[in-house]
Amino acid sequence: MLWFAAAAAGVLAGADGARAPFAGGASAEELLARALDVIERQSARVDELTRQNTELRALVARQAGQLAEANETIAVLQRIVFGRSSEKSGPAPDGDGDDGDSGPGDGGKPGSGKKEQVKRGPGARSGRRDYSGLPRFEVFWDFPEGGYCCPGCGEPFTPLSDHWSGEQLDWQVIIRLVANCQRRYKRECRCPGPATVMAPGPPKAVGKGLFTNGFTAMLLVERFEAGRSANSLVTGLARQGAEISAATLAGTVAQAGALLAPLEDAIAARNRDSWHLHADETTWRVFAPGDGGGPAKWWLWVFIGPDTVCFVMDPTRSAEVLARHARPGQGHRAARPARGRRAAPPGLVH
Repeated sequence: MLWFAAAAAGVLAGADGARAPFAGGASAEELLARALDVIERQSARVDELTRQNTELRALVARQAGQLAEANETIAVLQRIVFGRSSEKSGPAPDGDGDDGDSGPGDGGKPGSGKKEQVKRGPGARSGRRDYSGLPRFEVFWDFPEGGYCCPGCGEPFTPLSDHWSGEQLDWQVIIRLVANCQRRYKRECRCPGPATVMAPGPPKAVGKGLFTNGFTAMLLVERFEAGRSANSLVTGLARQGAEISAATLAGTVAQAGALLAPLEDAIAARNRDSWHLHADETTWRVFAPGDGGGPAKWWLWVFIGPDTVCFVMDPTRSAEVLARHARPGQGHRAARPARGRRAAPPGLVH
């Protein structure tokens, strides 16, 4: 543009060797100067707009990144607060690999997005579980009189065969009183030694306890594995005709817990030597008769390792509990055993 303006000015100026006036009395040099000034201003304006456009593009890019990061944060927080809705989740895949995307309304076309009508009853998708590992007990059903007779003449029918009508699960809880009787023998020979001997009695994990070893094991499983309270156990035993107090059950649990002390120490040592360990605590109300007879505020600590979990009850939440678990016997005071209705054996270990 500058070249054309300069060429036009040169032609007009050299036509007669003098300045050729334009309309308004302005010469070519003045018009050219004006044009050059306008062009310079427009070029500066274009440069400014280009710079602003670049800055705006960079700002938009930064805002887009911040928006994406904010959306990801909101999605994580929504999953934490609300979780996953089971009503919006698709049906579980079939055992044969069907993803369940087809439905009865679309003719079974895959990818239609409609839920498949789940088949119920015998022969359903999941099928019945296998209970062949349970003890089997056959029951034969017959007529009340032990046979069947013709309603007309009274002639008895002859047995034909048995009809297998199916299997059912039966739930029986029996608490029985075991009477232990040890056999005694008398010597018939004249050899030296005791004249009579008696067969050894049943093994007892708890000295002169009221319960068998099987009862004690079931008590520990129901109390700590199933999480049943002492009142629930007392009520359940009473329904079966066994009136047992909660104090008797608590005493049995405490004696059995003492037998598990070596196992507890071994698991605690393995937990302590874990390469990665999580620890946390929560308040735990216990009855401490020796400290006033009322409920006391203790702390239940948990130490989670790769393959072990240790529970420790302590009256404090200070760092001493962590130090004792990490370095037992290093001059720290030992935790008092929790006593009472909700107190478990010291240092519960799973």
